[in-house]
Amino acid sequence: MTEKIFFGTYTKKTSQGIYQADLNETNNTCSKPALICTLSNPTYLNINRYQQIFAVVKDNNLGGVAQLNLNSHSAEITEQIVASGAAPCYIGIDNQRDLVFSANYHTGVVRVYRSTANQPFKLLSEKKFSGKGPRPEQEASHIHYADLTPDQRLTVCDLGADRVYTFEITAAGTLTHEQVFETEAGFAPRHLVFHPNGNFAFLVGELSSQIAVLKYNAHDGTFSQIQQLTTIPATWDKHNGAAAIKISADGKFIYVSNRGHDSIAVFAWDQEKLRLIQTISVAGSFPRDFAIDRTGKFLLVANQESDNATLFSRSIQSGQLAYLQKDIPIPEGVCVKFIQD
Repeated sequence: MTEKIFFGTYTKKTSQGIYQADLNETNNTCSKPALICTLSNPTYLNINRYQQIFAVVKDNNLGGVAQLNLNSHSAEITEQIVASGAAPCYIGIDNQRDLVFSANYHTGVVRVYRSTANQPFKLLSEKKFSGKGPRPEQEASHIHYADLTPDQRLTVCDLGADRVYTFEITAAGTLTHEQVFETEAGFAPRHLVFHPNGNFAFLVGELSSQIAVLKYNAHDGTFSQIQQLTTIPATWDKHNGAAAIKISADGKFIYVSNRGHDSIAVFAWDQEKLRLIQTISVAGSFPRDFAIDRTGKFLLVANQESDNATLFSRSIQSGQLAYLQKDIPIPEGVCVKFIQD
């Protein structure tokens, strides 16, 4: 069996857009990525149930989201919605309501789009956020994540204001019934993942290099914190920015990438508390994103500054990682998405 992998990239140096590779589950290898779509700064990708790719795009002084349709060896842009200013940094998908969400770090705006198999991709609504935090990088609202809760609400992470918002979503794509969770000052919430049971969420703080365990109340969409841990060793005194966070399908292990320390931190969850069980080098520099494949046996990380990706084997039992392939060439890689072939 093989799985397709899509890489989103920056195109500041040698990269030209979106790349695709194949993971061979039998040979435990990843093929050399090949360009499938020329696009400016497709730094985040997501895929809906119609096999449409949604990519962040920058077009001169415009930024937004491009919709692409897949065929056998390439991806074709079918729609593009852009606006003046910086491009977003995250794209979320709601397959039940055929919605797409974008989070914009620079403008502090969440946009809601609709996309179906037969109707044009269109913008439904947008919401501007405001606020700030104590760190120099928190001078304004910086939205870094907008995606669904297990009960189909929308969660929004504001890195700049140390807040996590929860909203209900109307059929027209309007955000209502706002709930706000405030993190520790300077935590800088970037991304979160939910446990499969829907009762807990794990939140990563970029500027603090911390992970917080949150109890989720599905009755009203609120969060409460029960634990907080560091993602880097106490002895590390250089710059680090925690980036991506992922959870295993069984909910037993959580993974965080560290840009600066250049590692993956592995945590075990026992339904009461989180504990660090492994920190492993990514064999590269500046790991912004990574993904666990559908079998749960592989983890693939893209290292932006060293222009390579690293493939790990992942133990289903222990959750720990081991090297399989360290030299997969991907220029300026910052996003990793698996799709079954």
